Amino acid sequence: MKHSILIIIGIIFFILINYYKVPSYSAHINRNKYNRVPVGNLRYINKNKYIDQNNIVWIKRGFLNSLLHNPFKYYIFETYDTNKQSSSEVQILKQDFNSGKQNFKPASFNYYSSFHSPISHFFADVLPIIIYLQPKYKIYE
Repeated sequence: MKHSILIIIGIIFFILINYYKVPSYSAHINRNKYNRVPVGNLRYINKNKYIDQNNIVWIKRGFLNSLLHNPFKYYIFETYDTNKQSSSEVQILKQDFNSGKQNFKPASFNYYSSFHSPISHFFADVLPIIIYLQPKYKIYE
């Protein structure tokens, strides 16, 4: 019983110290205005890394890391801001990319990178989808 109470207090404390990261409804649905897209064609560097005309590094995400974006149909590329806090995601049809066409579409802007700050990413980018019941996003292209 004592351990259960400590665990519950710990969970509540954990939520309270991270809850400030949840953006307002307006900030959440308008977040894609911050999304970057590759400039020019991506050039292969190594492994899953590519670089655009502005020397921005883009990482081609693997199948499992692209599950929310239909990885059977799309490739997802992600880049990070300079301190690896926020990230921008773009998507492209696999058949287009494989045939040399590079017409990327914005996928999602994340206030916190899912790979570099997974807990913050949950509170700032995932939890709002649940809280705001999948709001209609304003997509900025």
